[in-house]
Amino acid sequence: MYKTLRVLIGFAAICLTHAAQAQKIANTPYSRYGLGEYNYNLGNVRNAGMAGVGISAGNSYQANTANPALLYYNSITVFDMGIAGEVKSIKNESQKQIDSNANLYNLTLAVPVSKRWSAAVGLRPYTTVNYEIRSTSALESNPRAIIESRYTGEGGLSEIFFGHGVKVADGLTVGGSASYVFGTITKEAASLVQDDSLANIGQTRIVYSERTRYDSFLFRAGANYRKQLRDKLYLSTGVVYALSTDFEAERKASYERRTLSDNVVDENILPDSSTTNINVPSSLRAGITVDNGTNLTLGADLYMQQWSKFSGFDGRSDLADSYRVAVGGEFTPDANSIDNFFKRITYRTGVYYGNSPYKINGEQITDKGVTAGFTMPLGRSTIYDLYQLNAAIGYGNRGTTDNGLIAENYFQFSVGFTVNSRWFIKRRIE
Repeated sequence: MYKTLRVLIGFAAICLTHAAQAQKIANTPYSRYGLGEYNYNLGNVRNAGMAGVGISAGNSYQANTANPALLYYNSITVFDMGIAGEVKSIKNESQKQIDSNANLYNLTLAVPVSKRWSAAVGLRPYTTVNYEIRSTSALESNPRAIIESRYTGEGGLSEIFFGHGVKVADGLTVGGSASYVFGTITKEAASLVQDDSLANIGQTRIVYSERTRYDSFLFRAGANYRKQLRDKLYLSTGVVYALSTDFEAERKASYERRTLSDNVVDENILPDSSTTNINVPSSLRAGITVDNGTNLTLGADLYMQQWSKFSGFDGRSDLADSYRVAVGGEFTPDANSIDNFFKRITYRTGVYYGNSPYKINGEQITDKGVTAGFTMPLGRSTIYDLYQLNAAIGYGNRGTTDNGLIAENYFQFSVGFTVNSRWFIKRRIE
């Protein structure tokens, strides 16, 4: 077991090195705004199968990172790793394209410190940026001339977190986490004038390039209360509050002249560098869950954040207040079944709806979708070790083609592997 776990952690460390440099998603033009596409799921693949529900849905065999107060329920060591991918259809009123990508989803190691205290450390994406937008327009002074514009961006921010969950009274647990958020976002804007009436024009394009490095510390506080209402009926309520934080941003920008094949002709033209603080507003997450204490859990989560208070590099906000409502559940037919493997599988589903932070041309972009997932036991479980395979899929829609906007239809999938192991066992000699 320990050899297997060491191999997994070693592989995870290699993935961490790559993931810390950039987090990628399929092409999404809306990641052009703010710090990019925000990661709504603070949990793992289990939570993804329930549309992100997890603020009050504790689990003894999955890392409870959605709410640090739930880490208390991880009474044995849990190692969790997941990857995620996306296939997306992007269209406007006249064009359509298909994009796809995959990347690391999460890395988590949760360890019980005492009977009343558990801790966890891990890595997950905070925001992601990946877009390419092309447009053409006529030059008013010359109808034969056409301006071709291209806007691209990539990168994002990663979050390394360290969380704790402590039991303070019967049914009441509290927790907190400290995160170091860091990353680099690169954006380019290029223009090219083509005019068939002039010779040798349009052989090079002018590109404005900026590379911005961000880093900051982010703190979250959480609480959860669980109470038995009657036999086989429990109620849990949870809340997570993330404090407002200022990101230190260092931007380096310049102009370049490139050929049509993107070979640089002249670089570092009019170089400029600047630094500032970018404020990310506080956020609130709340959840309520009912379960029967064994194999059925139903829950709902609410997320709210005043992105209108976000201050970008120029001190202004191009975002709007957002919210997200999710409802989900999980069910295991019979975890102790011997003759039917499918009864030992945990099945999940969920739905979500909300307003994204993006408000363009006076219209705020909505996001909605459905999810499903499962956890499958692997091998023979013992009192010392338990292996699990987790998977989730989701289909969603965001945006509209009205008013010159872009609609996205996306299919998401994620796969993870969880190892539960009892590390600290007092040996007895009879």
